[in-house]
Amino acid sequence: MRGWTSRRVKHLQEMAGTVGRQPAEPPIVSMGSIGPPHVEEPYFIRDRLVSDGAQVTRPSIDPYREPVETYVYLCGGKLRLSMPAVIKLSPDTPAEYQAAVVKAAYCMNVLADVGAAPPATLNRYGEALLADISQAGLRECAAYTASLHEVREVGRPVFVKAQPAEEYPWLGRAVELGASGVYLDEDLGGDVPVEVAVSVLDRELRELNLRNSVSVLAGGWSVRGSDDVYKLVALGADAVVLSKAVEHAVGLDGARAGEGTLRERVENLLLGMQREIKLLAGAAGVSNVFNTLVGSRELLRAVELDKRTRMMLGVKQAGVG
Repeated sequence: MRGWTSRRVKHLQEMAGTVGRQPAEPPIVSMGSIGPPHVEEPYFIRDRLVSDGAQVTRPSIDPYREPVETYVYLCGGKLRLSMPAVIKLSPDTPAEYQAAVVKAAYCMNVLADVGAAPPATLNRYGEALLADISQAGLRECAAYTASLHEVREVGRPVFVKAQPAEEYPWLGRAVELGASGVYLDEDLGGDVPVEVAVSVLDRELRELNLRNSVSVLAGGWSVRGSDDVYKLVALGADAVVLSKAVEHAVGLDGARAGEGTLRERVENLLLGMQREIKLLAGAAGVSNVFNTLVGSRELLRAVELDKRTRMMLGVKQAGVG
């Protein structure tokens, strides 16, 4: 898969407990760039973004000894997640995997995007479900997704689903119709990198003075782990959507495991990612992800990235104060 390497897959599987001996613990990795001449060839724009380390005026935080809060609030405070993560389910995945993800999401207080055809047996976990608004049998979900013309009052937050773009002329209309968030889904296609799309959307919402009431979800197949989550949040996402990353982590593409084992692996992965996000945030001097990291491009620097892309992201070149 584009942008994926065996090293990244193994990293996820170690946290999930699929391989290795310390599940739910983030493996020790580099805090620097993965670009040449370091570890691997950069593929996505975010591979050329690095975290700007804490300085004397913004001292680093040791998450093992000091609290680092990873919770985020969505839709004007209507939804509270324990970390900025949403797990997206593919309709062709096995039923036992879908059940494992939903139950793990419910337990870990994150969202599971179940799309248009979730098993009816999962309705009891509605507080953790993000579902297509057209599903009449799922009226008690935490939130819904819809296209712009489908947005309507359902008593729950509704995210307008869209492909990543460089401009959003329909944004004001979506808010007028009652949308409480925008969901940039890579799986819908489009030629605009998700990093650019997130940054543009975040800034447009701020210009319209809507950022505190309209949330941003973004991601999909290309999100490979905690570092991608961290960078996309810093670019403007409130929460990041993972799909293939979780499937790889639990070994879904290998030998089949039962629902109980899959659920344990998903929970281990989320715990490991949460701890890894704390490490990344602490190294940047961030003690609260929602209040400090969301949209804070100042905490990122670009390495060997062209000027036009840097301007669209709003990220300074490495070495610039």
